[in-house]
Amino acid sequence: MADETTDVLIVGGSMVGLAQALFLSRQGIRPVLVERHADISAHPRAQAASPRTMELLRALGLEDAVRARENPHAQYGDILQAESLTGAELGRFDGPFRVDRHEVGTTGWTLIGQDRLEPVLRERAVELGADIRFATEMTEFTQDADGVTAVLRDLGDGSERTVRARYLIAADGSRAPIRTSLGIGHHGQGVFGRQMNIVFHADLDPYVAGRTFFLCFVSNPTVKGVLGKLGGADSDRWVLAPSLPPGADHRVYGTEDCVELVRAAVGVPDLPVTVESATSWEIAAWVADRFRSGRVLLAGDSAHVMPPTGGFGGNMGIQDAHNLAWKLARVLRGQAGHGLLDTYEQERAPVAEFTVDQGVIRYLQRSGLDEAAAARHRPETTVLFGHVYRSDAVLREAGDDDTAVVEDPTAPTGRPGTRAPHLPLVRQGKDVALHDLLDGDFWLLAGPDGAAWQEPAAALGVSFHRVGSQEPSEVVERFLTRYGVQGAGAVLLRPDGFIAWRATGAVGDPAGSLVAALDAVLRRA
Repeated sequence: MADETTDVLIVGGSMVGLAQALFLSRQGIRPVLVERHADISAHPRAQAASPRTMELLRALGLEDAVRARENPHAQYGDILQAESLTGAELGRFDGPFRVDRHEVGTTGWTLIGQDRLEPVLRERAVELGADIRFATEMTEFTQDADGVTAVLRDLGDGSERTVRARYLIAADGSRAPIRTSLGIGHHGQGVFGRQMNIVFHADLDPYVAGRTFFLCFVSNPTVKGVLGKLGGADSDRWVLAPSLPPGADHRVYGTEDCVELVRAAVGVPDLPVTVESATSWEIAAWVADRFRSGRVLLAGDSAHVMPPTGGFGGNMGIQDAHNLAWKLARVLRGQAGHGLLDTYEQERAPVAEFTVDQGVIRYLQRSGLDEAAAARHRPETTVLFGHVYRSDAVLREAGDDDTAVVEDPTAPTGRPGTRAPHLPLVRQGKDVALHDLLDGDFWLLAGPDGAAWQEPAAALGVSFHRVGSQEPSEVVERFLTRYGVQGAGAVLLRPDGFIAWRATGAVGDPAGSLVAALDAVLRRA
């Protein structure tokens, strides 16, 4: 008999695992998370939270907390390219923007290292009831038709205990021991090289020379990499992320080797440098062959790995967790059929294939792209917001036989399977962005003549808003145009903000239509 039970056991306490614990806790599910390391990593690794990630965190009231911890030079936004910090400047290009210039998203990028974001996720998840245990590893697990039995070891005192979980989420990173143990392979272009992180202390202010930049990309015969400041204005703490050749490992680089790399990046041969720590990881591109095996589900780098260019990887993992959380919660509460969990892979695997390819294209741009790859390049806004889901949790419309994985979110169709276009609504006399409302419930948006939908929505526990009840005419027109409905039509939004179903106009039986849509989406039919 197990020592304890839980609905969900999460293995891996990095950004994706912590996000999974947060989103599940917000849904009322109290997961157990185990992480073998003693604490959150001090290395920044992922450097930014994308507008879509920020949209999800903003709905939970975390935008201000995340922005308060963003990187010290985040306000500068742009990126400097140079031979070294003291060498010839090769150019500048725009970094991520803190506002959405296309009005597709609710908010913009936040330039925050993973080491600064993870404490925010952890703190809020614990507040909501998640049981998070660092210095704890899962040593083995078995699964059956009803759940997973795992052995957990406390690395502090060596004691072991068994836990029985209804589901196990593998957020254990790119080495993916859980995926490997399940015999799930992966496919893709493989390993391009390694990225090293050297956290160090040095007085670089004289060499920054008053210039402003978020990151500095350095390139010279000794080192190619990225230089960024970690501490505040008075801090001397920096990170250098040099690229290493395939097969190399940071462990062969001693302290003096790291010092020399830093000096080459700065361009000062005798610079006093104190190395705090160093680590490395593979730059690779692949996607798991499956995202699920019975009661075990893969998320983040366990399911897909992509180059760091574009900042897509960690953000994709957070969005995996968000997609999975609402589905797990409803299955666990008996509100949905088990088939709803099949839609996780149906939706996220094609998006992963597409996004990995976009990351590779951006990574290879430095060495030149062939025409075929260049033709596949899509704008950042499309990569972040243009996903089109085709799954059993989406009621596709007659005639929608398009197989594209994305559409241009600046010209949305409003068809089921796409993310709900941004709308500035008015609720109880206050301005509110649509996606700020989407923190765990289904919503039904109706047109100005759609009052007949309100009572059926209330009876089914679906949140309701009639666009035009308080909004000005331009917002009403925006809703009708971007969502492709008439005044008496309605659109059903899933808890993750994607459109599940729409009635383009009035229907004879609003209650029956809404019941049928919910039953189909939740796999109860």
